[in-house]
This record gives sequence, structure tokens and C-alpha cells, in this order.
Amino acid sequence: MTAFVLAFGGGAAVGSIQRYEAPAAPAQAALAGDAAAAFAPLPPAAAPEVGAPPAPSAPASVPARALAEARKAIEGTLARGQTLAEALSSHGVSAEPIFTIVREMSPAFDFRYSMPGDRFRVELGADGRVERFHYERSASERYELVRDGEVFSTRHHKPQILRRQARIAGVVRTSLHAAVEELGETPALAEDFAKIFAWDVDFSRGARRGDEFSILYERLYTVDEGGSESYARPGQILAARYTTGGEELSAVYFETARGHGAYYRPDGSPVERQFLKAPVEYSRISSSFTKARLHPILKIWRPHLGIDYAAPRGTPVWSVANGKVIFKGYQGGYGNLVKVRHASGYVSYYAHLSRFAPGLRVGQRVSQKQVLGQVGSTGLSTGPHLCFRLTKEGDFVNPATLHAAGGEPLPRALQARFKQHSGQLMAALDPRPLVVTNEAL
Repeated sequence: MTAFVLAFGGGAAVGSIQRYEAPAAPAQAALAGDAAAAFAPLPPAAAPEVGAPPAPSAPASVPARALAEARKAIEGTLARGQTLAEALSSHGVSAEPIFTIVREMSPAFDFRYSMPGDRFRVELGADGRVERFHYERSASERYELVRDGEVFSTRHHKPQILRRQARIAGVVRTSLHAAVEELGETPALAEDFAKIFAWDVDFSRGARRGDEFSILYERLYTVDEGGSESYARPGQILAARYTTGGEELSAVYFETARGHGAYYRPDGSPVERQFLKAPVEYSRISSSFTKARLHPILKIWRPHLGIDYAAPRGTPVWSVANGKVIFKGYQGGYGNLVKVRHASGYVSYYAHLSRFAPGLRVGQRVSQKQVLGQVGSTGLSTGPHLCFRLTKEGDFVNPATLHAAGGEPLPRALQARFKQHSGQLMAALDPRPLVVTNEAL
């Protein structure tokens, strides 16, 4: 076992990484793709100038280093319900380079098979043309597009993958993301951690100073042809604990069938609940659920039967639960509105949207946290925000005080195996020096 301890001044935060060096096993035919199909959902973007002369090539006297510095690199991760075209467009990439990527990559990969969590990186030259494109479906499957003059070549990498267990633990000083990065990990691990407790903690409002966390997870390493290992990224979170305001939340990952798992509390109850804490990442709550509010436009007192989340225009808005779209369109003061019917007689409202998610239609089934549209200011609105409402059997209820049911409990036949599994992982989360072995985990 190799141990790393990271301490921060003033005793405000202490973190540690324990890495278990254990033997690990390594974790194509190209898919024919239709570039137009992957490109079709692209949101409005600035069109390239028709007939504009090509950008002049750099003179031979310009050093190669200066050319490299002139490149613009953009990277990101696909969100649920998001296409590559939408993701690139949201980062400011114009239509022409997006179409180039989809067209040139089509012999190697069909972007219609993209998945949430896929990662991308595009390098654009000073003339705005694609120089290099990197697409990672997982640490074990990567695609690369490289320009050589006017010709592109594609590469498909499937390196050997090693999985090793590690643990980090620390205290939040400014944000969860910052605390995780101080311990030497990527923001992706913080995002995955936040998703586990999204039903209990609204991390978009910011973690509290002094909150404590502990994460047991896999670290994925790639092995090159020479046998050298390099850290690729964090993998599956195996167990997690978060303490906030005196409340301790814990979760362990458990597979009920090979390849199919979910997070459960140590007592075997599911972490997942019917509704998420919030439908959008927001900066503040501008209006709460109340029976009497002075309307900012109409200047009359009347009930405000929802929650207004202030957020920048274009911020993704997602469904708080699984359900079916029953309305999509413009409706009076709501402006652009989506309504989703859920189990147990609930209906959720998402109002004032600037635009709807591409392809969203009435009758479509949506999953929890699937993007429905973007924050806007349509209808009776004084600025960009999401008005979120929820009804139960037709009556408006306060989403902030809702205590909805959880997911499916563990089958009785699996409870004994889960108890042993949970006990081992929770012991590994203990902040004291670890003495467990890989075999025990």
C-alpha cells in the first residue's frame, strides 16, 4: 500500500489518499455513422460566412511554437440528453468545425451512439479550423481525429486498463469541488459524488464550510505498449460519506446483477428518491412558495405556488423525476412551459424556458435529470429564471417540503450479501489509517 497525506494550513482541511496496489486485469469494427443524423439537433449557432476566402496560412518564418499557442482548446463532457453538436455549440464552437468533426469521424464512430459522460476535446487553429479532436467513451475506448494539411486521419485506441482502489477524505473550506481538487483529484470525482447525494443535498447552493466527506473509489490507469502506467481518471465510487449540519449521509455501491448496480444506505434502503432536490443549477432562490406575494410585473398580491430559481439564460433544466411529458408549448404567463406527469399523482411544471430540448415531444417518457430545456425569461418574467411548480392530484404543493418515497428496496435474498459488502466498504471509509487489504474489499 502506498499512502499519500495532504495537509492544509491552519487545520482547516486534512485529506489523505490511500492507494492499494493490487494485481488488476485489463478491463473494431468501425460503426458506420450518418453525420447528418448526429448534427441535426444542433441548436442555433452562428453560420460560417459563405464564400469567405480561406484564412491565410502562417508564413514560414512564424515559429511552430507560436502556431501551437494560437490554437484554442475546448473540452467538456456530454450531459444526459445532450448530443455532441449541442455540447460543442454550448462551448462556442461554430457550425462548420462541428460538421467537420462529425463527417470525418463517421467512418470510425457514429455519434448517435454517444452516451452521457463521454468526454471530448477539440483543438481549433487560429483560422477556426479543426486541428485535432479527441473523444473518450471510457478510459478504455478513445477516438482521435488529426488534421495533416487538408487530410484527416482517425485513430481508435483501446489501451489496457488497471483498476486500483483509493480513498480521499477532507473538509470543505470553500466548495466540494475545490476540496476534492486540493486532494489531487479531478472535478469529475466531485461531480460524481454530488450526484450520489443529489436527493438529499442541493450542492448547487454550495456545500457548507466545515462539511466533511470521504470517498472510496476506483482509480483507472492506462498501460502503454512499453508497460508504463499513467493515471487516466477516477472510476466507480464504491462508497461515500458526507456530513453536513450534524447529519451524516452514507452510501455504498452494490450490484444486484452483474453490471447493474445502484447506491444504497448501510441499512439497505435505496439512496435514490422519487424527486431530486432541484431541477436546475441555480445561483439563488428569487421567490419561494407562498400564499401571498407582490407580483413584480402585475403589482398585485397573489399566491406564488412554486419556487423561482435564478440562473443564467441557457442553463440546462432537467426533470426532477421519471415521467411522461404531457405539455410542451407557450402558455400565458408561464411562457415556454413543459409539464411532466409522474407516479403517485404528481405533475411538475418548468416555466419561462428560453428553448426546449431538441426532439422533446408530448407523450415522450423522460428519465430523472433528463434535460427538458434551458432557463429563459419568456411569459410574465422580469429576468432569466426557472419557475418550478409541483401538483399532487391537481393541488399545488411546496416542492421544498416534499418528502417523496424512495426507490425499490433490496430483495430479501440479497440482504445478507449486501450486509457483508456494506460493512467492508464502510470500514474502508473510516478516516483512521486503513489496515484492510484488497481481498477484504
